[in-house]
Amino acid sequence: WSGPKFPAARCCQLAARRQLAAPPRMKQHLLLLVASLPSAHGALLSSRRPLPSSCRAAAARALLGFGEGSSPPQTVDEARQKFFAAYGKPYVAPDAQGFVNELLGSSQMAIVSPSFRYNAVFALGTEALCETFLAQRPEAERVAITDAIITALGMSPQQLKSDAAALRETAKAAGTEEALLGSKPMLEIKAYPKVPPLKYSYAFGAGMLTLMPLVEVKPSDDAIDRWVGALEIDPAKGKMLKRDFAFFESSQDKLAEMRQMMAEMQASAKRKEAAKLKEQAEAAAAEAARVQAEREVAEAAARKAVELAAAEAARAQAERAAAEAAARQAAELEEMERLGAVLEEEWSEVPWEDF
Repeated sequence: WSGPKFPAARCCQLAARRQLAAPPRMKQHLLLLVASLPSAHGALLSSRRPLPSSCRAAAARALLGFGEGSSPPQTVDEARQKFFAAYGKPYVAPDAQGFVNELLGSSQMAIVSPSFRYNAVFALGTEALCETFLAQRPEAERVAITDAIITALGMSPQQLKSDAAALRETAKAAGTEEALLGSKPMLEIKAYPKVPPLKYSYAFGAGMLTLMPLVEVKPSDDAIDRWVGALEIDPAKGKMLKRDFAFFESSQDKLAEMRQMMAEMQASAKRKEAAKLKEQAEAAAAEAARVQAEREVAEAAARKAVELAAAEAARAQAERAAAEAAARQAAELEEMERLGAVLEEEWSEVPWEDF
C-alpha cells in the first residue's frame, strides 16, 4: 500500500468513494493506514505528498459506517445536543428519556473507540432496542425518537434501518443457526482483526440476541458462548454480552410490569372518569327533573291565575250587569212616579163641577 502505484491519497479517496465496498480485512488495513496518517509519510508511507485532512476524515467515515457529511459525536453531551436538534423538541416523554440517555451514552462511547466497527448486527440491535423500549410511545413519536438517536450518532437512519432489515432477511433465509453464522454478514464480523479486539456495545449485543430467535435459538448463556466462539469474538466481550443479556431480560420484565401498571392505571383512570361522568349525568338528569317540575308547577299556577282572573272578570261583569239593570229599574220607577205626579196635577185642575 505504500508504493507509487497506490499513493496514500488515492487509497483514501477510493475508500471514501466506495463506502465499505472493500473486503473486511482490506478495510482494517485501510483503517490502520488512515489512523497512522499524521506520521505516515515519515514511517509507513513512501509517498511524499501530505494527505489532506478532509480525505482522511472521509475515508474514516466510510470505513466506520458514517455517511457523507456526518461524523460521530465526540462526547455524550454533543450526542445529546445533536439528538435534540434532530428531534426538533427540547424534551422527550419522561418514560423515554432514560432509555434515550442510556443508548446515546453507551453507543457514543463505543463508536469513538478506534476498535469500533459498524455492522448490520449493530444496526439491528439499535433498531430492536428502540422498538422494545419505546413501544409505549405513539408510532410517529417512536419513529421520530429512533431517527433522532441514529442521526445524533452520526449515522443515516435510512441506511441503518436498511442494514437491519437486510440482516433480518438473511437470518430468515438461513433458517438455522449454523447457516446464519456462516452467512456473509457474520463472516465479516469473524474476519475483524483480533488486536485490538472488536469494541463491544450494548446495541451490538442486542443485535446478537435479536438474531437468535430468528433462527429458532433461545437466547441463553450457552447460546452466547456458541456464537461468540463461532465468530471468534474476544471471550471478554462474551461476558459483557451475558451481562447485557441478563440486564436486557430484567429490563424487559420491568418494562412488562411497568406496562401492566400503566394499563391498570389507565383502566383505573377510565373507571374514575366513567364514574365521574355517570355522576355528572345523574346530576344533570336530577337538575333537568327539578327544572321540569318547577316548570310544571309554574304552568299550573299560571293556569290557575288565568282561571281566577277569568272568574273575577265574569263576576265583575255580572255585578256590572246587575248594577245596570237596577239603575234602569230605578230610572223607570222614577219616570213612572213623575208621570203619576203630572197626571195627578192635571186631574186636580180639571173643573169637575162643570160636568
